[in-house]
Amino acid sequence: MVVEDAREDDRFAGLPIVVGGVRFYAGAPLQDAGGNLVGTLCLFDDQPGSLDAEQLQTLEDLAAWAQQELAATGEMTRAVEVQASMLPSAPLTSGEWAIDGVCLPALAVGGDLFDYGIVGDVVHFGLGDVMGKGTGAALLGAGVRSAIRSTHAAVVAGVDLGVTTTQVARGLAADLARAESFVALFEAAVDLDDGYLRYVDAGMGLCLVVRADGRIERLSADNLPIGVLPDDHWTEQQTTLELGDRLLLFSDGLLDLVDDPVSWWEPIGRLVSEHDDPSTLLDAIALLTVATVPTDDVTAVAVYRRAVS
Repeated sequence: MVVEDAREDDRFAGLPIVVGGVRFYAGAPLQDAGGNLVGTLCLFDDQPGSLDAEQLQTLEDLAAWAQQELAATGEMTRAVEVQASMLPSAPLTSGEWAIDGVCLPALAVGGDLFDYGIVGDVVHFGLGDVMGKGTGAALLGAGVRSAIRSTHAAVVAGVDLGVTTTQVARGLAADLARAESFVALFEAAVDLDDGYLRYVDAGMGLCLVVRADGRIERLSADNLPIGVLPDDHWTEQQTTLELGDRLLLFSDGLLDLVDDPVSWWEPIGRLVSEHDDPSTLLDAIALLTVATVPTDDVTAVAVYRRAVS
């Protein structure tokens, strides 16, 4: 719609905006993906005017671009909601055990993922980091999450985590090869009665335990990420979480936020020691992303076996 002089047009002459000084108007409608009118891209002037054919085409082109951006924003908003809905919805507590996690994408969505749950007297938890950031990594991450969840029943039943991780890797091999990507993964199961912890570290290398006496231990292995070698295998490792021990598992985005990313276990170990609850620890990690703009996704899972008073 083009109105060359609103004061001379009976449809608009009495409108407050026209009385207040607007004379010229040109607008192109904006629609959502469902064809609903959601707004207009407008031009105003306090003098009468007109648009030639080229200017009208430019206005329509700009409106088409704005409409695409609105649709993309709506789709991205929905993607953020969907990805958040796939994460655990609340912290987990059972007796002296407390578990919580956080995922803070560098962009709207990201390739990091975490999960945890309890079946009987076993808690399973894990964290994955798909190479890259943004929508592409998020799409791969959704597939990785589904593949890992399909093995949880076997994991809590006691099946070797090296076997289940190899099963996951075989299922993801074709997709990762086509996407030219890989996944670093840490997957674990802990017996709530005695603290016996079984885990697989597939190229993650970013898990530490702060023992009750203050010692810091790193949990890692020599295994490669999933998708690097097509016929690779992974090996289960074991340790024990005693009363008062605290475990933190995280993605490499956190390394960008600490003072010493080389000897990272020292500042991050101190951070763990300073917080007596997983939720307050994760809040402190989230504050680090506010103080320093992250260039990568930051995801963490905290598992505490609290000492009984």
